[in-house]
Amino acid sequence: MRLAKFSGKGAWTYAPLPPLPIPGRNAFGLAKVTGSIDAYELPLSNLMPMGNGRSFLPVKAEVRKIIGKQAGDTVRLVLYAEAQPLAVSDEDLLACLADAPAAEATYARLSPPEQTAWLNWVRAAPTDDAKVARMVAALARLEAGVASPPSK
Repeated sequence: MRLAKFSGKGAWTYAPLPPLPIPGRNAFGLAKVTGSIDAYELPLSNLMPMGNGRSFLPVKAEVRKIIGKQAGDTVRLVLYAEAQPLAVSDEDLLACLADAPAAEATYARLSPPEQTAWLNWVRAAPTDDAKVARMVAALARLEAGVASPPSK
């Protein structure tokens, strides 16, 4: 990849990128990435939109000085999209039940409204971490033969 520079005073030096399927872009088209440029480890950085699905990575002067590169020089760029939290779904609970035969057996004996109550209890958690914690609690309770989720 060859570094480029926008024209004009105070113009940025950047690494132009081809269209990339990067999850988690915000409303302005920015995406957070980590990685490396040559042997320099990049801190969390923003990929900026260029249009036509393309992006660019601004390369600060301090980074260019460390790697000894300027506009026109070739660099080796390795980027990783910032990890996005995984949304917890009903299917996740059902998959966990498949790995816990006693819990799955209890769940299978429940009426559809009782099964829905468990799913609703997990869904009602405010964050994915809380949903995962509720899934763990649900598995433990179902393994113990408890037919309904906690009331709170």
